[in-house]
Amino acid sequence: MIELTQISLYRYQNLVLRNVSFCISQGEHVVISGRNGVGKTSLLDAIKGRLPLRKGRITFNIDLEPDETIFDWKRKYIQSVSFADSNRLFLNKERYYQQRFHAFDSDDISVSEYLASLGYESSNSEHLRLIHRFNIAQLLPVSRVKLSSGQTRRLLIITALLAEPKLLLLDNPYVGLDESNRHLLNQLLDEISQSTEITIILAGFYTSLPSCVRSEIILNSTGAIKGEPKSEMIAERPENRPSIDPIIIDYFRDTDHWPIFQTCLSLDQISIGYPDKQILKDFSLHINKGEKWTILGENGAGKSTLIGLISADHPQAYTNDIILFDQSRGTIQNIWDVKEKIGFLSSELHAYFHDPEWTCYDIVRQGYYVSMYARRTLSATQEGIIEAVFRYFNKSALRSQKYSQCSTGEQRIVLFMRAIIKNPPMLLLDEPFQCLDSEMALRAKFLLESILTKDHSMIFITHYQHEIPSIMTHDLELKTIE
Repeated sequence: MIELTQISLYRYQNLVLRNVSFCISQGEHVVISGRNGVGKTSLLDAIKGRLPLRKGRITFNIDLEPDETIFDWKRKYIQSVSFADSNRLFLNKERYYQQRFHAFDSDDISVSEYLASLGYESSNSEHLRLIHRFNIAQLLPVSRVKLSSGQTRRLLIITALLAEPKLLLLDNPYVGLDESNRHLLNQLLDEISQSTEITIILAGFYTSLPSCVRSEIILNSTGAIKGEPKSEMIAERPENRPSIDPIIIDYFRDTDHWPIFQTCLSLDQISIGYPDKQILKDFSLHINKGEKWTILGENGAGKSTLIGLISADHPQAYTNDIILFDQSRGTIQNIWDVKEKIGFLSSELHAYFHDPEWTCYDIVRQGYYVSMYARRTLSATQEGIIEAVFRYFNKSALRSQKYSQCSTGEQRIVLFMRAIIKNPPMLLLDEPFQCLDSEMALRAKFLLESILTKDHSMIFITHYQHEIPSIMTHDLELKTIE
């Protein structure tokens, strides 16, 4: 069906793929893998026709209808799902990170209206089957902007399937999905592969695949290797543990800049809801200084909402009984007091850094500030830590690169550096290893295990047990409110 011959691709003048050749037959289902920045997303964009080739060719061996061009066929029969929502109805709105938490600051686009703009018909039995099969039906009246990252992922995948594609491109399809929804997605893709004449190409990192996926194409710096799928995970053997510059260790042992406190966080009978959904009800949580909590839960259970409350990004933080660093929220503390003491990374944050001139160094440097646009001169120690952390992740070459020109995985590791760089007393990490290749995820996990002391507090949210650092002291599972 698709034949790639010696293709080379550039993105923003940077060579991302060189001399890649492989074939995918009609009805063959494959996964494309490789390290962060190797060109997985760029390859899907080239197949879709969104990224021009600098060298080589991509041939579609298909039977066209009379008067049908290959461009007509690609526009009609190729559907792609990327990490971000590209629907114009959703993009033609000004958006900001905290918007999903604001009950009345809404764009008035419900999930139902969003789907209808893309061809969904409630009278179509196949459309209804897909909507119910992937647990989207209960989300139809909810405002699109208020969906969790996992719910958004499911919505985007269903939107692509409603178009009945012959070639389905799924970039990082498992990102943000809890275990049950990852399993459900695999089942759904298996069903579709058996009932329709479709070819499925997945790209990104995985722990399990649909049984219909029997080929893996591994991209590297010299080309591509095609074979059978295998595990993406690197075993945590001693030889895989990277060395850490002693100046990083010493830097995180210095806590003289912290406030004096004993209670890191106390939530008492918190209730959070919107007109169309209740998220948390009578929820309480107490975290002492030095405790490190793992928070688990299915998509939509309120994990990111909880993080938004603590980081002062959620407006209802000031209408609930919250104590942070021994101080009651809404009395002495303002939003900047809170952010000064917290290192923060969410599953959606990477999408809100819009300045095309910001380099990766600029993004990490912002971790020392309470605002993206604050500026002050850094000390020699602070500059040295930035350099050391880039070196630790083997990403020194990214330092001067434009953030907007990086791959999603590279952006995510830059934001991880940003979250930890000021050595705060509390870290809020919401799916921090999302989109990282197994080597980068292992480095990030080992860094947390090595630099955080008995006095550092942390909330760590994940959908994967193997990502949980060994230093965690408590765990909590949130349940969805029906």
